[in-house]
Amino acid sequence: MLTWPGILVLLGLVAYPLGTVLLQSVFPQLFDQGFQEFSFQTFATIGKDSYTYQAIVNAFLFGGGTALLSAILGSFFAVIVHRKWIYGEKAMNVIIWLIFFTPSYLVAEGWVLMMQDKGIISELFHLPDGKLSWFFTPGGLIAAMSFRLFPVVYLSVRSGLRGLGSEFEEAARIQGASSFRVWRKIIIPLLFPAILAGATLTFAESVSDFGFASALVPQSHIPMLTYSIFTALSQMPVNYSQVGALSVVLIGVIAVAVWSQKWILGKGSYSIIQNQIRPYRTEHAPSIGWSMLGYALLFLVYAVPMSGEVITSLLNNTNDGFILSNWTLNHYYHAVQSGSESLSAIIRSVGLSFVTAVTATVLGIGLAFVIHRKLGIPTKILYILTMSTLAIPGIVLAAGYVFAWNAPYLSSFNLNLYGTLFCLYLAYVAGSLPHSIRLQLAAITQISPTLLQAGQVHGAGTFSLFRKILLPLVSSTTISTLFLIFSHIMFELPASELLYPPDQSVLPVVIAKFYKELNVEDGAAVTVLSIGLVLVVYGFGQLLIYGQRKLSQTLSMRAIQVKHTSPITYPMQPESEVIS
Repeated sequence: MLTWPGILVLLGLVAYPLGTVLLQSVFPQLFDQGFQEFSFQTFATIGKDSYTYQAIVNAFLFGGGTALLSAILGSFFAVIVHRKWIYGEKAMNVIIWLIFFTPSYLVAEGWVLMMQDKGIISELFHLPDGKLSWFFTPGGLIAAMSFRLFPVVYLSVRSGLRGLGSEFEEAARIQGASSFRVWRKIIIPLLFPAILAGATLTFAESVSDFGFASALVPQSHIPMLTYSIFTALSQMPVNYSQVGALSVVLIGVIAVAVWSQKWILGKGSYSIIQNQIRPYRTEHAPSIGWSMLGYALLFLVYAVPMSGEVITSLLNNTNDGFILSNWTLNHYYHAVQSGSESLSAIIRSVGLSFVTAVTATVLGIGLAFVIHRKLGIPTKILYILTMSTLAIPGIVLAAGYVFAWNAPYLSSFNLNLYGTLFCLYLAYVAGSLPHSIRLQLAAITQISPTLLQAGQVHGAGTFSLFRKILLPLVSSTTISTLFLIFSHIMFELPASELLYPPDQSVLPVVIAKFYKELNVEDGAAVTVLSIGLVLVVYGFGQLLIYGQRKLSQTLSMRAIQVKHTSPITYPMQPESEVIS
């Protein structure tokens, strides 16, 4: 009942748009002449173009540099938090999660506001023009990307530390090994798979990230693949075959990183989890020195760029400096003024994000249930279709929607969806669905199959299994998934930039437009307001989860009390009523 409809939905949401991108790269006249002309000429052309060639080289340079620096930062924070070397490890963990959820283009715009000529730092310290130009070099961009992406490595390494335990370390110390030798010979090598996994994801994120490219390429003029795809889609007429070829190259770069990870891990054995894991025992008190270093780094990587947004939003004009008369709240007033473009965009994005979150969450739990049951080849097809977008950059999926729903042959069926909010909504759902499935699949996996089998034995249908067994047990994950998707879609940039209707802007487009038009004060005010709104909504979601858990605990306690206080009876009802 669910498998084949799910496959059909995903063929339309994922396979068809991505297929048009791939086919456009080798069939340049696909929408004009069909499959008559087959050619690799587009690949040869982009290979000879110096700008595109440099963008491909930069993909490996930025990806490798970001992965290396993120691995160092993420591993450092994972160790000091997990081993409790610092004061306030819970606060530090919350800040790192906040960095993880903040959209990249907002962080990038904050760095631009701080580091550009006549920017905030230049005004504060009266620096001449050009003193901070080093930031807009490859080294500076790698550092900025690493500051945004190191939480990926942090999460991976912290999970590895939980599985490491203390047995190997204690055995080495008994044999007289120093702390430095223990870390160099035992802990770091055993954590290598976790570090490499996080670094690989960081590589893929940095290469496919459109937010940093859109904010920093106009300032630094450094070629990047994602911005090249966006530029090719923005020109008139659109060079569809070039967009397709660049998208294939981008996917290929990410595939090289994933294959390299698998090849490296296949060279050795890294098994550390055996019969039982003893948790690491903290032997030392937290260190003031490590605490100061950790919080100083977090201030640098997050507070500096985000304070750039806040300070700029409070200035009447950034060129007038920090004199008292230049401070104002007018930009916030303009952002929420009735009938303003920014307020309309915020309301439109809230509506789209909510509808997308509900759709992706409902579809996600149904498809996760089907995938978990592993009912033959159709289920495998469903799994491949849902997981394929995880490896596909957002800019490529958005380009696929431009191709797929703007094709000439759709006119006769009145299916030219490109340029409508519905097309943007479909792209949002396609990008969110894999994450929804993965989150809820993990929760469903923790449910014992015997619970569902018992329900089926006693005649429960699919709807009853969902309503009475599955949904109550995964409700916390479902609510969390709903609000996570909402938060993500509010700031989703690639699909928004490529698919929004011209007269119906959404929040990311308005923010990007303000910055492109150098109206940075209004752009910063809208950014701060929207981040505050998302935090309030997400906090409301956490309260719902907390309330749901408390309600479940209360009902469970009441059920236990009734069971122990009620006399044993032997009801003479039909078996189905007793089970009910």
